[in-house]
Amino acid sequence: MAKIRLKLLNYFNLTLKRSNLEYEGTIVGDVILQFVADYKDILDPRLLTDDKTDFKEEPMNILLNGRNILYLDKYNTPLNDGDLIVLSIAIAGG
Repeated sequence: MAKIRLKLLNYFNLTLKRSNLEYEGTIVGDVILQFVADYKDILDPRLLTDDKTDFKEEPMNILLNGRNILYLDKYNTPLNDGDLIVLSIAIAGG
């Protein structure tokens, strides 16, 4: 299992009042699903699936070492020790 850092931006940072968390996992999905399980009662339910076990795909941005996981192997993207996952919500407006 790889030890990684989960960096929380915008909504997540403001809601949880934390900017970094540490997790262990083999693939990106391990970390994201554990994060959701840990904070499902605090996170806005509009971001979560109906069973509160995962994020809805939109409007989430999940980056692994600066690369969007949508262009990698999504939740199945393998992790290495020291990786950085950045979790953010796409925000539009002006």
